[in-house]
Amino acid sequence: MDARDLIENLKADLTCSICLGYFTDPVIVKCGHNFCRVCLLRCREEADAAFKCPECRRVIEDSDVVPNRKLENLCTTGKRLRPHLLESMVDLYVCDQHGEEEKLFCEEDQKLLCASCVLAPGHKDHTVLPLEMAAHKCKDKIKHTLNTLQRKKEEFNAALDRVRRKEEQCMNDIHSLNESVTLEYRKLREFLCEEEELYRQRLDQQYTDNMAKLEHNKVKLSQQIQNLEKMKIELEENLDKEPLEMLQDMKDTLARNKELLLQEPEVASFAWVTRSITGLTKMLKRFQRDISFDPKSANPHLILSEDLKSVKYGDVPQDLPDNKERFDVALAVLGAQTFTSGKHYWEVKVGNKTELVVGVCKDSIRRKGRHSSLSEDFWILVSFKLCNDCFLWNSRDGFFMSQPLKKVGIFLDYDKRHVAFYDAINGSSICSFSDMAFEGPIRPYFSFCSGKGKITLK
Repeated sequence: MDARDLIENLKADLTCSICLGYFTDPVIVKCGHNFCRVCLLRCREEADAAFKCPECRRVIEDSDVVPNRKLENLCTTGKRLRPHLLESMVDLYVCDQHGEEEKLFCEEDQKLLCASCVLAPGHKDHTVLPLEMAAHKCKDKIKHTLNTLQRKKEEFNAALDRVRRKEEQCMNDIHSLNESVTLEYRKLREFLCEEEELYRQRLDQQYTDNMAKLEHNKVKLSQQIQNLEKMKIELEENLDKEPLEMLQDMKDTLARNKELLLQEPEVASFAWVTRSITGLTKMLKRFQRDISFDPKSANPHLILSEDLKSVKYGDVPQDLPDNKERFDVALAVLGAQTFTSGKHYWEVKVGNKTELVVGVCKDSIRRKGRHSSLSEDFWILVSFKLCNDCFLWNSRDGFFMSQPLKKVGIFLDYDKRHVAFYDAINGSSICSFSDMAFEGPIRPYFSFCSGKGKITLK
């Protein structure tokens, strides 16, 4: 090892590993490592938990930190001595091979050369400069690099300032956006509350009108009953009269009550007019599921499309295996999907003149034999026609009149044990079930009330 390397090694031994400068007021810790006192205290202030040695990561206690006066004195001496040692070595550069003073510098090999070394083939095409010129050139390169570093540092500082300004802007933006979102949702809630109140008022008005209509119907029927009873009494009194008088009064009684005898009882009917609910369809679409029919469960009379998205009734039963999953009496088919948690929504397009049953059922539903509409194995909505009027039925509300349904939406919230049905055309609610006794997997359920029609999944 030459003298220059020894000098550099000495400097390394006198250098703090934290600030990379000569030790200042050095201290030694129990593990044997040395640091500037200020550097070590700064590391301690930044420590989140136990204070550890920056070199070996051993835990340091206050009693482990001891001043190292000998090292401090050695640093002072080394700092003063190093320039004189380097200066005294200027005349010590002698070529080991040729014994000549090394006054030239090879830029490619980054080493000192003597005049004889320059003539060697290994340095033939290299750039060789006098040592002072090479040092001056190196100094210019260092100054250029320092200027570049300074410029880069300023650029990064400017970028850091921009980041800090953006950070402040981000904090202001999130506050403003949160306020905006809060205000908008407050307005939306107020709007929905007002719409709900208006909807209830309209339903109440429909109820009032329907009740008035039914009351008028009751009064009219009661009056007709009284007229019939009066005519009945009058005819019964005629039975006890003399023949001639009976004949004369009978003709008169029948003439006066001819219109009454021709009257037929009329029962008033009504249908609830439902309206779309703002945002309902968009909300339900968030939970839309791709539902398909399960061919293994389909009754032999039900013909499924190739993509398992459509089913229609066939008069002639298909030759299908009588597996345990297949319905043999009920004109039913299940959805291929099963649900044990979460929210799910799907739609059913209803063909013309289709009388159908839609809803959900337990996966364990009985497949063989007939089903009772009051079974606890499914929760359904039934749509059918009677005397040219369309009716809906469910096990909670019973029968009620309705406009013909063209598309039905079914919503299942398994975790809240809730099932709801919607008119998917106008986005209105039909009916819903809550607190259902779900146990195990739940599946979509489809059935035909009569041997006609078509059901398509959307």
